[in-house]
Amino acid sequence: MTEWSLCRWHGPPATLEAALRQLGWHGPEETPPGGLDPRVGGFIPPAGETPRILDGLAYATVVAKAPLPTPDGLGETGPQLSAALLGSF
Repeated sequence: MTEWSLCRWHGPPATLEAALRQLGWHGPEETPPGGLDPRVGGFIPPAGETPRILDGLAYATVVAKAPLPTPDGLGETGPQLSAALLGSF
């Protein structure tokens, strides 16, 4: 059984979306990439949906097999705020 880590990130929408794309996520009306990064089990929001934006910051959670480093330009979102904005697995 895999132990999953929730990597909760926030930051400027373009920066967050670029970080998610590198892991295999895609936005609405975009062609899905070749596949998910093997470390990733899923995303909140799911691929094909726009990240939640509040006060100019975008929020997303990456479900990964191990903690992933926070990408440059993004911050870690606390678990309570992330659950309130995005829900959780």
